[in-house]
Amino acid sequence: MADEINAGKTSAKYESHPEGQFVGVCVDTIDMGETVESYEGGPEKLSHKIDLVFRTGEVNAEGTPIDVSREFTLSMHEKASLRKFLEAWRGKAYTEDVVENGIPLHKLVGHPAYISIASKTSKAGRSYAVIASIFPVMKGTTAPALPPYTRAPYWEER
Repeated sequence: MADEINAGKTSAKYESHPEGQFVGVCVDTIDMGETVESYEGGPEKLSHKIDLVFRTGEVNAEGTPIDVSREFTLSMHEKASLRKFLEAWRGKAYTEDVVENGIPLHKLVGHPAYISIASKTSKAGRSYAVIASIFPVMKGTTAPALPPYTRAPYWEER
């Protein structure tokens, strides 16, 4: 027996993070598992994906914090987006010895950063926020006081 399921447009409306530059804090690292993808029409392959989630102190109309995230392929290759992002955040390059030993991404939680947030539009016409760039915070800069973070249920659905 099959479950009765009706697919249709979702009525859920999520408020996107505003554009601009913010001091944020990494609040979560999420292992998204492997997905099948193809780069520029090439052959399909499995890619291990992760998300880094940041909170800036921005809230929606109900007073709930608006978090923003960025997805990466789990790779520290010298040309990988994750490596470039992390090096920009720390303000210096990783040595090959450090990369060889592995980067414990879960230890990023709690660390502040300057993040630049831009708005993009999906193919379906939905507007969403993306972390366009990241920089280390200047010495003496304090992170905003943030409410406790709990991973939203939609991460499990993804």
